[in-house]
Amino acid sequence: MIHMSEESKNNKNSENSKGFVLPGDLLDTKSKPGKGIFRKDGRVYSSVVGYSNDRSGYVNVNAIKGRYNPKVGDKIVAVCAETGPSVWRMNIGSAFNSTLHHSESGWKVPFGDTARFLAIGDAVWAEVFMVDAAGSHQITLKKDDCRKLYSGTVVQVEPTAVPRVIGKQGSMITAIREKTNTRIQIGQNGFIWIDGKGEDISRAQKAIETINREASSEGLTKKIEKLLEK
Repeated sequence: MIHMSEESKNNKNSENSKGFVLPGDLLDTKSKPGKGIFRKDGRVYSSVVGYSNDRSGYVNVNAIKGRYNPKVGDKIVAVCAETGPSVWRMNIGSAFNSTLHHSESGWKVPFGDTARFLAIGDAVWAEVFMVDAAGSHQITLKKDDCRKLYSGTVVQVEPTAVPRVIGKQGSMITAIREKTNTRIQIGQNGFIWIDGKGEDISRAQKAIETINREASSEGLTKKIEKLLEK
């Protein structure tokens, strides 16, 4: 459990941070809602995981880097974390697991038999189709090329590093695929599925993890090119 710092608990100055908050947490404020906030029944709540601050008449919640903030239409890689009688709880790198209902799977799933179709640890290529004001969300497999991902491995990077992994006009990910002879699916949530031979997967994973670690470094493209030539 994460606890609010004593400084944040005791500080009554509205110009300072109010501490750690989760999606759906009520914020005790009379200020106008800013970013990372939603209003319901006249009250103000956090919509993201982060730290709140109340300044200049506005209350904001600054999201913690590394957490994925799902949006409707996002294409993502999701990993099954829990099975229920008619739903799966899917890890998508967000503050809370997402829900995949059996009616959104495309499979005819008998009640209580979800694990036969998608077991804990299995991955899917999915689309976010619902996000509510409190931050809960659902995904679907019934759109475009969404499907279960067989074999392979899933690597997690910062969602902000995804554009660097893809590269300009897809140049970086194309080079990784071609040099390692792997199939790669990049989710907007920072989950990346890699499939191929064991050694090839390891090479692709090493390149992707290097990009994630050094996303803001100069000369990264040349470094990855050299890495892939080994």
